[in-house]
Amino acid sequence: LRAGDRIVTSANFLIDSESQLQAALGSFVPPPPGAGAASAMNAPQTTLDFSTEPSPPQKGSNTFRVKLKAANGTPLTGAEVTATFSMPAMPQMGMAAMRIISTLADKGSGVYEGSGDLGSGGTWQVSIVVRRGGQVIDTKQLSVNAEGGM
Repeated sequence: LRAGDRIVTSANFLIDSESQLQAALGSFVPPPPGAGAASAMNAPQTTLDFSTEPSPPQKGSNTFRVKLKAANGTPLTGAEVTATFSMPAMPQMGMAAMRIISTLADKGSGVYEGSGDLGSGGTWQVSIVVRRGGQVIDTKQLSVNAEGGM
């Protein structure tokens, strides 16, 4: 490096963003034909609120909490709740895909709680599935940004 040479200092964000977009597009699977009509007929009959402790989540150990209410507003108990956290692979950065599944225990009054270790900071895709009597009664897809390094 010599005096007056030009150097790049801010391309890492662009390269990382492009890598994440490519990975996400590669894992996209369109819904089956007619799924829109079926989902409208089988709309969830619950209210599902998701939170983490700490908030926002961090790299390492976290507690995940879901609060469920029936359509009439009463707490929903006796369900099986799982939260699946996924982060796509980032081959350009040498990172494999990550996936963590946490089974949340029924704590009463419609509160379900579990824990898990997020292997990295960054954006995680979260899929929450609620089953009762073996049937899926609600699902929720969201993203959370965990603090901490890669």
